[in-house]
Amino acid sequence: ENIKVPILRSSARIAGRLNYVCPRLFPSPEIISQPKIMNSRPGFNSSNKDFSSYECILAENLLKFQLRPYSQIGLDRSSIPCLQTSSQLISELLLEIPEIQNASEHVTSLWYGSTVVKTITSPLDNDGYGNTPTLNDTECQIDLPSCLENISREDMEIVLLGTGSSQPSKYRNVTSILVNLFSKGTIIIDCGEGTLGQLKRRFGLEGADDVVKALRFIWISHIHADHHTGLARILALRRDLLRDFPHEPLIVVGPKPLQRFLDAYSRLEDLDMQFLDCSHTVDVSWITLADIKDTDSQDSWESIEGCTILAKCNNEMTSNCKYPGSPVDTVMALPILSRLKKALYYAGLESLYSVPVIHCPHSFAIVLKATERMNTISKLIPGWKLVYSGDTRPCQALVDASHDATVLIHEATFEDGMEKEAQIKNHSTTMEAIEVGTAADAYRIILTHFSQRYPKIPIFDDTHMSKTCIGFDLMSVNAADLPVIPKVLPQLKLLFQDHEKSLHDDPNIEH
Repeated sequence: ENIKVPILRSSARIAGRLNYVCPRLFPSPEIISQPKIMNSRPGFNSSNKDFSSYECILAENLLKFQLRPYSQIGLDRSSIPCLQTSSQLISELLLEIPEIQNASEHVTSLWYGSTVVKTITSPLDNDGYGNTPTLNDTECQIDLPSCLENISREDMEIVLLGTGSSQPSKYRNVTSILVNLFSKGTIIIDCGEGTLGQLKRRFGLEGADDVVKALRFIWISHIHADHHTGLARILALRRDLLRDFPHEPLIVVGPKPLQRFLDAYSRLEDLDMQFLDCSHTVDVSWITLADIKDTDSQDSWESIEGCTILAKCNNEMTSNCKYPGSPVDTVMALPILSRLKKALYYAGLESLYSVPVIHCPHSFAIVLKATERMNTISKLIPGWKLVYSGDTRPCQALVDASHDATVLIHEATFEDGMEKEAQIKNHSTTMEAIEVGTAADAYRIILTHFSQRYPKIPIFDDTHMSKTCIGFDLMSVNAADLPVIPKVLPQLKLLFQDHEKSLHDDPNIEH
């Protein structure tokens, strides 16, 4: 029950503020919306030294039991976080930033029209106004891609579980993305430490279990720890949740070095998974799988042994992915590829491609393409296309893979003007990420993986954000809301105006 009382008070406070401005992109976190279980008071509670009449004591975050000195024996509640009610949080916000109420009402009008006035009586209501939202702003419908025509809110949702880089900070967890396909299952793309905790904060205890049980596969972009150290905990939880039910091992698609880590961990406990190298999910691998199924002969196994993929990302780096490494490698990989193809089918996905990118060795981006669907008048509508860059420098391979993407989630570790640092560390600046999306003609761009030097919001130029949005932890972007997300950003930015000024004025931050 103590999950309902946030120990990460600062991030919970920001989540509540973001929810007030735009509840559609920032649904009420479970830890904020629940009342506090116990009425704790500051100071020591040493009045009852005989606990024999109590069967149990309900634990709370940072609750302590004092043993010595004996005169102070008992429960120490002085460090227990004090939970703000939603009305207290919003009252504080309106007092600090009075214009935020107008910003909130403007955001509301994008979905419900100007006749709906947002009150502050229940600002953290998950269901908003109890109605199915429809985009009101006609400008949002201009250049709407055909794949979003009459799209349901039960089609696809992107939940950013972590948007920071390197290590968790006070306000941003490290990289992790949940692709929620609702009745068709879930997918985790990258899985930094704390991913399970973020799932519980976003969906609650039972909801997080449901997400993990519904996993179709997990995809990891590269071997750096901030992208995979939450993986074992997710796999172990799924194993326990499905222990008494018939199921198959979960497929984990990742860079080759990750297999060594998972194999070593599996000697401690069974993770109930099968590993597939990202290099086996590049486009030529799927072609090879189809060819083998068509011919089903020994000759086909031998003919692909020397197949080499040469991906020239740019003049700085060339990524060589040899497929397969050996005939034995081929025999081992293709059955799992077939299983992955089946998982994609049940997830309503037409394809998954990994794309070599410029970062550390064995770094990849991912392309997910949904299957076509029929509308109410039996018109065939193409499926949406989701691209995630992983960590990378801007590269032509990613631009080509992102062509006509419905949404591109691209890393933007550094602010503009730090191109030299970005080149040294093989990352991207905000403008470089936007330029990749623009060159690929992506419909929407979501920026993530920010340096922890920008704890609350990164520095960016508003003039280039016409189809771009900044990612925040626990931000949930439904496919039906993609047209409106750039229009929400200026209103969200009001929450951090003092923080932005402090970043610009801080002499310890290089600009």
